[in-house]
Amino acid sequence: MIKIAILSVGDELVTGQTVDTNSAYLSRECGRIGARVIAHHTVGDDQRAIESAIRQLSTSADVLIVSGGIGPTDDDLTRQALAGVMGATLELNDAWLARLIDFWRLRGRRMPEMNRIQAMIPRGAILIENTAGTAAGIRAMLDDRCDVFVVPGVPKEMQVKFDASVLPAIRDRCGGA
Repeated sequence: MIKIAILSVGDELVTGQTVDTNSAYLSRECGRIGARVIAHHTVGDDQRAIESAIRQLSTSADVLIVSGGIGPTDDDLTRQALAGVMGATLELNDAWLARLIDFWRLRGRRMPEMNRIQAMIPRGAILIENTAGTAAGIRAMLDDRCDVFVVPGVPKEMQVKFDASVLPAIRDRCGGA
């Protein structure tokens, strides 16, 4: 049976300002396809804490789902933490940058420069498109054994991204159950 760990990222979660509904949703959906959720872990917006949690959880899980920390603000540090764990640099995904620029242009605005970070992913990772917002997901393999999926923290965006891209990949790892 495939083992899944869930990592939620955000100061608003650890302070109790926001209830972590994402972990419950992810656990329920993974259980429905026969995967076993072995851990829920929550950390604040601190790159070292995120890196440490990714390292720890990826050693015991086949799949690690990280929710949150991929927005455009200075405290969104999940992509940088994943890059740190991978020993990789962040690279610009030109196609996603063009999509972001179009997203803002269609709203009659110029893309804020701070949103450019949302088009960056660790070298060796795969960008997962987001049809419900601007925060693209990320997929990476750690130590040739743990599949890491990073999804947005906004529940609506997380659910769309998880259902469309992550759940099918987990289902495949479970043997198509």
